[in-house]
Amino acid sequence: MNKSIGVFFIFFFILTTGRLFAQNGGSVTIHESAAIKNLVAKHIQVNQYHPWINGYRVQLYSVSGVNSRDKANTFMAQFLLKNPNARIYIVYHAPYYKVRVGDFRSKIDALSYLQTIKKDYPSGFVVVDKIKFKEEKEEEESKRE
Repeated sequence: MNKSIGVFFIFFFILTTGRLFAQNGGSVTIHESAAIKNLVAKHIQVNQYHPWINGYRVQLYSVSGVNSRDKANTFMAQFLLKNPNARIYIVYHAPYYKVRVGDFRSKIDALSYLQTIKKDYPSGFVVVDKIKFKEEKEEEESKRE
């Protein structure tokens, strides 16, 4: 019982002092060390040079063997004729050339896109991949198109 009373007073003290400080209505000054500023600047710089994040794409085609690169390029060109605004990529994982489309942050978005093209590309499926990071402004512009 004695322990719970002590805990109660500690919480009461924390809550009441917080209210006293909150009533001042002044300004807040943040003091940041140069090391923190340098770390944030370095983080921004790294993200500018490596704009890739974990995400999803829809894999439409995979080929290996003789002239496999040319076949993948032909497939990509045919897809772009039907879908000129699509972001499409050729990925090489020896010995396969794979044609993938999209930069989706969520699996639901990738599955939704797959459903829209499933009639023309029934063998397509969603894969985990590194995708190009797009700013919010870019995403809004691509949705308008």
